[in-house]
Amino acid sequence: RSVKYEHPRKQHINISHQPLRQQQHRVGGNFLSVFQLFCIFTRMETEGMECDIMNRLFDLDLDELIQNIFLNLDPLSLKSCKCVSSEWFHFIQNRLWNSKPAKKQLHNRLINQWKFSEPFLTEYEQEMMGVNFLVCDDDIIVCGYTWGQARVHDVDTGELRYQLQCNSQSLRDDDDGVQLDLGRTVIGSVTDNGFVSIWEKTDGSLLYQAKHHGEHQSVFGIKVTDEYVLTGGGDGSLIMLEKVEGVWKITHEMFENRDGVTHIDADGKWAVTGSRQSIKLWDLEEHKIVKSVKAVKVKVWMLSFTYPYAYVVGGEDWNGVQIWDLNKCELVRYVAEDGKPFHNVHFNGCFLTVSEFNITWRGENDEKVTVAVYDALELLDKKIETKTLWKKTFEYSPGAYFEQINAVSNKTSLIVTHDTNISILNFWKDRKIPSSEVVPAEKKMKIGKLKSLFQRWMRKTK
Repeated sequence: RSVKYEHPRKQHINISHQPLRQQQHRVGGNFLSVFQLFCIFTRMETEGMECDIMNRLFDLDLDELIQNIFLNLDPLSLKSCKCVSSEWFHFIQNRLWNSKPAKKQLHNRLINQWKFSEPFLTEYEQEMMGVNFLVCDDDIIVCGYTWGQARVHDVDTGELRYQLQCNSQSLRDDDDGVQLDLGRTVIGSVTDNGFVSIWEKTDGSLLYQAKHHGEHQSVFGIKVTDEYVLTGGGDGSLIMLEKVEGVWKITHEMFENRDGVTHIDADGKWAVTGSRQSIKLWDLEEHKIVKSVKAVKVKVWMLSFTYPYAYVVGGEDWNGVQIWDLNKCELVRYVAEDGKPFHNVHFNGCFLTVSEFNITWRGENDEKVTVAVYDALELLDKKIETKTLWKKTFEYSPGAYFEQINAVSNKTSLIVTHDTNISILNFWKDRKIPSSEVVPAEKKMKIGKLKSLFQRWMRKTK
């Protein structure tokens, strides 16, 4: 049957049960989709006009039809629909985001947009160079610098939330790189000269800081999980911290390994340590190295680990990316067709991101440095030839004095630091945020004082 409704302009609209793509109706010389009609009806309801089309659809148990309409919207429109009314908000939240079948459809669309669409680009000028390490989640971006500090930015606005002093306040070392990791509630950091710190994620308050690997021992690699924080020392040691009665404390020290750690990662009860000689798998419940028939011999610059697979890059030692099965101690795939070395690798659960190692002085030539994104499932599928792997690449001008470009990703966006910029490439495309300059906290205070003085002067002159 069809529903006949009289528009305020005295024009009649008939909604019939036709396929969604055919349901276009002419109103005042413009073609409107069913979704646009719903917007009109809902706006009329909020303005006090009598229009119960949406209520009738719900009363007629047409939830599935409404759900399909929302599922066919682009992410930006879908997000806008949540602001139309409380009824729409709760319907979208419950029938899309809290529904496993609908959520799976949205996830498949997200994967498709990562692979086959161009992202929305937002760039933040932070007026600072020397990003040594980069991490992110769906809420914040954390940049670690080469002088013992880190800065935390809002992922949506680029606003500088707070700054972290990752080494001693009395130590201002221009050659003390910071490595980082993020948990749900805390941020972990280590510095080249051995400081290990844990910070409250909400406000940046310091929860723990010590040189627990030794006064003169370097630390390379930190992993933050919901249960523990793990760090790796230059002497091969692993140290685990856990929260005991609300306080972060060392609970286990592991000295079985003698190979100097270059990077670490962990997945639940399993951890891996990389060195200049090999990769070793650890059982963190037993607090010891897992014995294997043969060694996984590879020079590790950095790695990312999801049991049982390790994704490894070699920095200045070798080109490409290697994927190892640490249960079988077998090389699953070696991708090196471009002949490029990579220094940074990051896995977000679906996509693997690698950043090319910069070996040129700025201005030495016009070559750009590559950030490459791979589908991790394809990398693990031995049936797919390396030359046919899906890959998306982005190019950036290298920074000054061999400064590196770093790239990581969360569920929806690729985040890249290059030169003095933070670039956010949003593939879900549910918001358009203009590029802007990130104003440092100290600069904000100066601006605030100047505004206050100006306002005081204006009041006096009046």
